[in-house]
Amino acid sequence: MPQMTFSEMRWPKARASRLQTLLADLDRSVDWLAIARAIEEHFPRPGKGRQPVPLLAMVRIHALAWLLGANERQLEDLLIDCPAACRFCRLDDSEARPPDAETIANFRRTLERLQQPGVIVNQIEQHLAARGAALTPGEIREPRWHGPRQ
Repeated sequence: MPQMTFSEMRWPKARASRLQTLLADLDRSVDWLAIARAIEEHFPRPGKGRQPVPLLAMVRIHALAWLLGANERQLEDLLIDCPAACRFCRLDDSEARPPDAETIANFRRTLERLQQPGVIVNQIEQHLAARGAALTPGEIREPRWHGPRQ
């Protein structure tokens, strides 16, 4: 039996959440490598300095942001709190930390600077349409605290 991570052992007999099911369907329906190849020439290659987050992971993070209507800070929190999101983005949740909000924002700004902000979403929609599927993005909501804190 393969070793399980803490997040997998947490509720071993629980049903899959709606987010887990949606992300699994999306993962099976989209050719993520083709999307990454379409934009990889515009992004830096790993060198001797700090290693960048893998491009494929950033493509998936960008797709997750679109899917949930999340901003960079919300996405960083989601990656910290949600093992299903980490698995979808191919991030190891045993690492020190996920990509921070600034890293996610830099990726989005680079796509905008290249005048290709919608290239990932368009490719996802094309892959889904080829399978006869469609996806309507939702939104992630943050609870807000109003009043004094103790």
